[in-house]
Amino acid sequence: MKIFSLNLCKLDLYIFFGLVFFVHPVANAQETIVDVSPDEILDVNSAPFSIDFANDASVEFSFRVQTMSGDTVLGGMPATYDGASAILENLNGQPAGNTVNGAFELSNLNEGEFVSSSDEFGIDPSYSLGINLLIDVPGVGSFPYLYGSFLGMSNKYLGVRFTSGANTHYGWIELSVSAAADSITIHSYGYNQTPDEPVDAGVLGITSINQNNIKVWSESESLCIEATTDIIGNEYSIVSMSGNKVYSGVLKELHTKIDVKSLNKGIYNVLIDTALGHVSKRVYIQ
Repeated sequence: MKIFSLNLCKLDLYIFFGLVFFVHPVANAQETIVDVSPDEILDVNSAPFSIDFANDASVEFSFRVQTMSGDTVLGGMPATYDGASAILENLNGQPAGNTVNGAFELSNLNEGEFVSSSDEFGIDPSYSLGINLLIDVPGVGSFPYLYGSFLGMSNKYLGVRFTSGANTHYGWIELSVSAAADSITIHSYGYNQTPDEPVDAGVLGITSINQNNIKVWSESESLCIEATTDIIGNEYSIVSMSGNKVYSGVLKELHTKIDVKSLNKGIYNVLIDTALGHVSKRVYIQ
């Protein structure tokens, strides 16, 4: 597990990377990001995984997986069910979501979406990230029951808020939930150390330009960039979570493959120059 604290007031680092125009104008903002390395993978046999954002001996959230089986009634007929549930326990924090038809549902956020005081936060002691059940009605048949905004989702973000002392902070948790709801993977989490200030999920204080025609992914000991013809000849950089540029080069082909076996495992930002500015893509190098 690696913990990084990023002071957004130190603009000289971002000027060096040409990113000064993308720093949020938040005075004295500082973001702490924890890269859970290796990822924490939970199943029904795992102990709960807890998160203490401010490292102040006050655990805000806990994750666990449990099996579900028993008897129920479906349409007035006796039935049985069997499956699993991925569960979020809210101990001293609250998750972001929305009330739909009178029921609170967790919000499934993408990278870069804001978490702030304008969000709605749930107050129940626990919520399901995902449920996958098979309900069997004797003589009729079997029916699936699927529920949860994170069910079957990979590398999505849960917005959260919590208090440390008298201060309220906003943060995020990057996680994945299997389609069967029988495993949860915790990838990373972070929060804004400045009280009451918003935070953008998974991003080191940099507003990314969203260009889906540029793809970045890792495979084996390589990092791959699939670009378009208009950015051939432009520069790219690989930046660590602590803000250090660890690699740079020039895109010479539509498909660039970079040897990254010398880099430590973890989460990196890949910054690519375009006519509109810097495109930021987040990738986990294994």
